[in-house]
Amino acid sequence: MRYESARTKAEVVARMYFLGNRVAEPLGPGSKEKKSALVALGRHLQMDLEPVAGKHECARLIASALGVPWDDTCISAGDTITLTGLNRLVDGAVMAHITAGTSPVRSLIRELAGVNPAPRWDEREADNVAADFSEIEQNIAEALAELASGGATPLKVDVAWSDPSSGTDISLEDGSWRTPLAAVQGWLALPASIDATDSQSFDRSLGQLLGVSGSTVAPGPELFERLQQRLERAVAIRQSFHEALESDSDSSATLESASISWEAAWGEVEEVEEAEASGPIKAEASTWPIAQFRQYAMDGEMDLNPSYQRADVWQTADAQILIESVLRGIPLPSVILLQRNTEDGDRYEIVDGKQRLTSLLRFTGAHPRALATVRAKAAEWGETPDEMLGLFTTDYPRFKKIWRKHEATNLSAKKEKELYFPFALRSTNAPALSGDLDQLRGRYYSEIRSLAIQVGNAKKKIRALFEEVSDYRIPVIVYFEATSRQIHEVFSLYNKQGKHLNAEEIRNAAFHELDFMRALLAIAGDADGFDRVAPFLAPVWNDVSSTGVALADPTGPYALPDAGYKRTKALSWVAAALLMEDESASTRSTTAHINDLLKRIETHADDPLRSQQAVTEAMSWLGAAMDAHQAAPMQIWGSKFRGTQPRWQELQLVASLVALAAASTLLGNDLSDRIDERADELRAASDRWARPKKSQSREQWQFIGGVVREFLDVLGVSAEAADGEIRSRYGTSGLRELVSLPQLTEWSDQ
Repeated sequence: MRYESARTKAEVVARMYFLGNRVAEPLGPGSKEKKSALVALGRHLQMDLEPVAGKHECARLIASALGVPWDDTCISAGDTITLTGLNRLVDGAVMAHITAGTSPVRSLIRELAGVNPAPRWDEREADNVAADFSEIEQNIAEALAELASGGATPLKVDVAWSDPSSGTDISLEDGSWRTPLAAVQGWLALPASIDATDSQSFDRSLGQLLGVSGSTVAPGPELFERLQQRLERAVAIRQSFHEALESDSDSSATLESASISWEAAWGEVEEVEEAEASGPIKAEASTWPIAQFRQYAMDGEMDLNPSYQRADVWQTADAQILIESVLRGIPLPSVILLQRNTEDGDRYEIVDGKQRLTSLLRFTGAHPRALATVRAKAAEWGETPDEMLGLFTTDYPRFKKIWRKHEATNLSAKKEKELYFPFALRSTNAPALSGDLDQLRGRYYSEIRSLAIQVGNAKKKIRALFEEVSDYRIPVIVYFEATSRQIHEVFSLYNKQGKHLNAEEIRNAAFHELDFMRALLAIAGDADGFDRVAPFLAPVWNDVSSTGVALADPTGPYALPDAGYKRTKALSWVAAALLMEDESASTRSTTAHINDLLKRIETHADDPLRSQQAVTEAMSWLGAAMDAHQAAPMQIWGSKFRGTQPRWQELQLVASLVALAAASTLLGNDLSDRIDERADELRAASDRWARPKKSQSREQWQFIGGVVREFLDVLGVSAEAADGEIRSRYGTSGLRELVSLPQLTEWSDQ
């Protein structure tokens, strides 16, 4: 097959984009080629022409690199290149490629001949835009009608429009879409209400709330596409909300729980939107025998509990069913790992599959924590550690007898789970253990490891499944040296596929390398030992450890749960309010504001909070605020602020902690005395602090700002001076912006 030059500009330009592995862009008016075509061809030749000014100069450089003639027949007026000139460049590039012999000649020529010509600037574009616009209009109309179709709404969500038939009769051109959207906007969980003063204000504020770039007044394709996406999410989350309501007959209890789930669902959406594209991710799909996981774990090369991972939540019954599945040869789902290269070599962190791996390691007596406990107990008992480890793994029932000999408490199922010790298979209600497997009922692994069972088409000893390189393998996806941004993206993607991590779990995964993030986990009591997660807190640990204890105490006034990193979220919110300076914070979600603080610390090498000393001081500061909160007389908090609930609600807790932390910057150890002195004034002030009627971000920030502003006023603390003190310690402060937010409407009406 013989190579032939292109006959038209559209053909030769298309070939330039093809060689540069770029999507062909339309020709400009008058069939003018774009500079991007030359940049694409330069890319094929390993030349970076992006910074080069002008198409003529780009073309001259390419011609020079290829050694092809470049003269007046190649260029024309207006920075345009002739068909002759473009063909010389492309033909030269093709000949150079063929001469180099780097690819089959025939296939390259065939592909170039078959490339579709580049489209004209006005060709089909108008029709496509019109079609896309019409489709978006229809989708928006249908979504508005769905959201207006009546039914219950989440707590603090106001939906005024209830005529679904009107939703189908809207136009994006005449502005008739604005009225129904304003009426159902509560379903969209926007950070603030749309400014409906006039059409221009409406469009501008909607664009800002949806994160549309720029401040264009006139609505355009980007705004409507974002709106369509938000409406589609709103419809799906609304449907889940109604399904939750229908699942329980106790309507009042369900409304509250369904509302919480509705807010959590939007929090997950925010996390997905916060995850930024960060380029290609290097990953590998493979399969590993169980023995490979065991060996990495026992050698200390696999981190089964990175700081972002949730606690072990599987009950022993779940673990038993998993082991029965392995014994029957049933494949397990993929395990997802993150490989990090350290000074000691490669280490693997469990991203997904922790519960499954924990079950496998427990059953076979190979969990690192269990082995460490056995070593420690052997030393304590005066026994030889190696003998005890051997007994633990080869004759666990006998080991239990020795345990009873030395310990005051027996190894109950609860104690075994706590210590990651082995568990026996189910003895009853185990229909999976039938036939040859029936003899395994109620047995520990050490009792059955030498038995042969049918695995696939052959008999194999059970230990071959777990300790040898067997045919039974687990699918594995390994991510290599992923950045925090990429981890963020990966977790967000898994959320879409049903992993169901909440915003705090995703954030802890994305930023767990930061000392600041790990310190927050530690003092909140959400980490598995500060000495492992944030050992630099050792000098102040006796002072700050009380924070997590108080927040977790189930009988106390806070009682934040262990699951979901709720305690870390509350402290992160307090820290972000005080330390993140952002003029648009009042319209940003809590998730976005906290993430922005962590992104700032991560990306700025000179950020003061990159210093462990500064982080330690910040944790002491937050801990002191928590101590002051516990010590403050309950009567200083008015009923409108504190509410009638026996325990603190999150928003009020955060607001009061921010106020106490801000006041402590100037009052220090005198804070408690000043609170006692002005208890009556604080009570009178807090009687006005009514929780906002809406759960939108703007109202929540205004609520926090108002609480802090009036709290400082009563204590006689200058907000400006406190702001300056925070800046001097940590480089930035969000206090000034926080206290300058407008007064909350609920307070103004009193």
